[in-house]
Amino acid sequence: MHRRMTSRRRSATTATVFTALLAALVAAPAAAATYSLANGQVSIVFSWNHAGLSRNSGRIVGVDGVLEFEPTQADASRLEVSIDPARISTGVTALDRLLRSADFFDAAANPAIAFRSTSITATGERTGEVTGDLTIRGVMRPVTLAVTWNFTGEHPLGLVNPSFAGKFVSGFSATGRLLRSEWGLGQGAPLISDEVQIAIEAEVVRR
Repeated sequence: MHRRMTSRRRSATTATVFTALLAALVAAPAAAATYSLANGQVSIVFSWNHAGLSRNSGRIVGVDGVLEFEPTQADASRLEVSIDPARISTGVTALDRLLRSADFFDAAANPAIAFRSTSITATGERTGEVTGDLTIRGVMRPVTLAVTWNFTGEHPLGLVNPSFAGKFVSGFSATGRLLRSEWGLGQGAPLISDEVQIAIEAEVVRR
């Protein structure tokens, strides 16, 4: 009788330990994969209202940074971006020169525009919001981007192009808006709109 009771207690203890371990595994946060922005294809397009005549735009390429992304657990993700203002291009040489000058981004004295996420939340199965601090010329202000997650997996073009074979990638589209005057860049407003709209397309490669 005593042996049967001891055996039952051991079985109950084993079951309790197993249940606790299983619960811990289920509750454990998923490990986010790390992606390089520099090795991918990232394009940032910004546009503004030009005196009510049209929307003018510029483009930034050569973006650097790191993304930690976990599709099933958005709050485990993290984003850090560095942008060289000298890489801004509007297609108008005189405007490019002005934007890089001390009157605007002052690229010589401030060679990096930085963004660091402070919160990443899911709003749907493939949508989310990324809020973070955007620093321009030493001025830090919060910005929120609406993000769509397009894809994660082996690069689809790997089937037809050997240069993409074996690459694990994720793709995103994002939009946002900001008031440039909040960073001390309000020259020309309101004739040239204070509001700037942002559109981002990103294909990033897992490290």
